[in-house]
Amino acid sequence: MSLIGFGDLAQSNILRQHTSRAKSDIMRLSTELTEGKAADTPRHLSGDMGPLLAIDASLARLGGYGAVTRELALFTEAMQTGLATISSMTLEAANGLIASSGTAATTHVKTAASTAHAALQSTISTLNTRFGDRTLFAGMNTNGSAVASTETLMVALETAITAAGATDVASVEAAVDSWFSAPGGYQETMYLGGGNLVPVPVAVGESVALDVTANDPALRQTLKGLAMASLIDRGIFPGQADLQRDLAQRAGEVLLAGETDRAYLAARLGRAQAQIDTAQTRNESEAAGLGMARTGMVEIDPYETATRLQDAETQLQLIYTLTARISRLSLADYL
Repeated sequence: MSLIGFGDLAQSNILRQHTSRAKSDIMRLSTELTEGKAADTPRHLSGDMGPLLAIDASLARLGGYGAVTRELALFTEAMQTGLATISSMTLEAANGLIASSGTAATTHVKTAASTAHAALQSTISTLNTRFGDRTLFAGMNTNGSAVASTETLMVALETAITAAGATDVASVEAAVDSWFSAPGGYQETMYLGGGNLVPVPVAVGESVALDVTANDPALRQTLKGLAMASLIDRGIFPGQADLQRDLAQRAGEVLLAGETDRAYLAARLGRAQAQIDTAQTRNESEAAGLGMARTGMVEIDPYETATRLQDAETQLQLIYTLTARISRLSLADYL
């Protein structure tokens, strides 16, 4: 029987292939041992990539929800801070107005009215506060202001009072009430925002509705009370101290009566904050669990990998030894 041998070129090519394969195995196994996971995931999973891809899709979705809930948490916190600021200024102005109406000194009434006017300006500024590139209390119209200026409000009210022929506190309040409730009054002249923000998804099948805007009845009543007191600061009922005191008292009562509505508004926003926080915690827990499952699917046995790496290194050493011996082989040795 004849024997089939390999020529020098064939042997050289075979040795190069074995050397390349051994080096590739050493590099792959070294990487796996360092990173603790398979370098060739499809090979490690025997081609069954479905479960891993499903986990990756879920992690990507949870990452998107995470970005949304983080931004919403900051946005609602800014809104809550704004409401607290407005409530604090309003209560201070209300107490000052009520206290001043019980004194005979007109300077006390004017001082309280001036304080209320300043609170009105600060309240309007707070309603126009922006968080990043979005206005907090403007609803869907996040790119623009929520309300017009203080001067716009006061001029519109003074015009409405004059048109109504109001000459006492009751008729002034009626004219102010009518302007704030009429379709062509506050909503058309003063409120510049849009409708409520659409519900924002924060988890699978769960959305959060942020429906607090400067058009909310609680905030309209706050602006109404502060504006009534500001009318005194702008000179309504000149020379009629009794009417000014009565108007200051009535404005203070309106502001105090609105505290319950402002508290309910803050509580409504607080419920949204709690919902966001719960969804954020749940999403993070789910992401952590999926991350652990994914790690378990692609991780390698370090002891087995270390053994295979040692075997590959030994194999490469043998190839080098064999190559050296063949390269030194003479014709006499061959014969």
